[in-house]
Order: sequence, then structure tokens, then C-alpha cells
Amino acid sequence: MAKGRLIKAFINPLQFIHVDEPWASTIKDPISHETIVQFLCTPELSIDIKDLISRYREISTEKVRLFAVPYEERILEKLVWPLRHAKSGYMVGNYIGTISLCGMVAEMVAMLIYDISDFKINNKIMDKTDQEALFGSEFEKLGQDRRIKILKVYNIINDETKKYFDTIRLARKRYLHLWSQDHDRLPCDAVEVFHAAVALVGGVIGQNIHEGMFVMNPAIEKYLDRAGIIETVDDKDQE
Repeated sequence: MAKGRLIKAFINPLQFIHVDEPWASTIKDPISHETIVQFLCTPELSIDIKDLISRYREISTEKVRLFAVPYEERILEKLVWPLRHAKSGYMVGNYIGTISLCGMVAEMVAMLIYDISDFKINNKIMDKTDQEALFGSEFEKLGQDRRIKILKVYNIINDETKKYFDTIRLARKRYLHLWSQDHDRLPCDAVEVFHAAVALVGGVIGQNIHEGMFVMNPAIEKYLDRAGIIETVDDKDQE
């Protein structure tokens, strides 16, 4: 008698059976918020409200808090909303998604820092041709490692900021590019990467309070001024 072998399998791992046919027409119960959250969460991860809140609290321990950000479209789309999605991704167990989004944010921060730093050569702002001649490519098209080295060698960023960049870049490389990387520390690494990304965004925008006023990074203020975001208001209008 021939012997068979068994292998465990996860059936239909990508299907939301409450929506996809032919299963949907056989399910009598209506789609609920709970079934949607269950699909959004990593399989076998608890979807209880207390556990979702617990995971939110796990990642919401960053030292730098974004208590205010400019209401500027590019800053929101490239920096703020990806961080929000990174945090919500952690809540549903999408730790890889958290790291991936934070990697994107770090790249955007590096490009924003370059953009607001007014790099000059021969007393003029470097254009794309200058960048290609000096860096081998436009700054925006360089790899992240090369971008960070340029910012550091020109003293645009300090050692602490470089450490945040490196934390994100190295974790992203391990989890998104190496098949051999185990996921034993994935949740912890996702939290560390998220905190680093928030620190980068807070640093470039500025999160200081002086005499009850929100004080931004002066370079970001110039950037917003060029974008036409800042309005001039007379003191008497504030009375």
C-alpha cells in the first residue's frame, strides 16, 4: 500500500469570502465592521477591540510627537498620512507595511531636506546638471544610502538624524529584500522604525513651542512661503 504525505495549507488566503463569489451568495450573515476588520488583520491575530487598542499603544510611545503639521498637500501626502497608515498598519498586524511606509517617509524626508537646504556651487543654487556632475545623478534619483552620506558630509544633518535614517534603511533592507530574514523581532523592529520616522518628520518640520506659539523649522517656513501657504495677518486681526 502506497504511503501518502500531508502538507498543511492555507486555503484562499487572499479572498474576502463575504464579498467574493461563489462564497458570498452562500453567506447569510450581512457584512459587518467586524468581518471587514478580520480581513484587514493578519490571519490568526486577535481582532478584539482591546487587542487593537493594545497594539496602538505599543507603537504610540514615540519620544517625538507630531502635535502640529503644516496643512500643505505634499507634506501631508508624502509624510504625514503615510505615517498615520504605518501606525494603523501596526494595529492590524501589518508590521511589514509599517516598515515599508516608514522607509518611504524617510526617503521623502531626505529629499525634502535637500530641497530646503539650498545646496550651492559657485555661489548659485545647484540645478539638475550640477547635481549629475557632482553626485553622479540628480539627488532625487540617488539611492537612500548615498543621499544620507551626502547630507551628512555637507553637515546638513547631525549624527542623531543620520542614526534615524540608518535605523529605517537597514530594517527595510532586512525585511523587504532578504528571504533569509526571520520575523521573530518584526513587531519590535516595526515600532523602532516608526519612532525613527516620526523623529525625522518632526525634526524637519519643527515641533517647538515658544511663548505659546508653534515654531517651525525656518527652512520649512521658507518652503511654505514659496508654495504660497503662509498668509500675512495683521496683529489687529488677531484681537
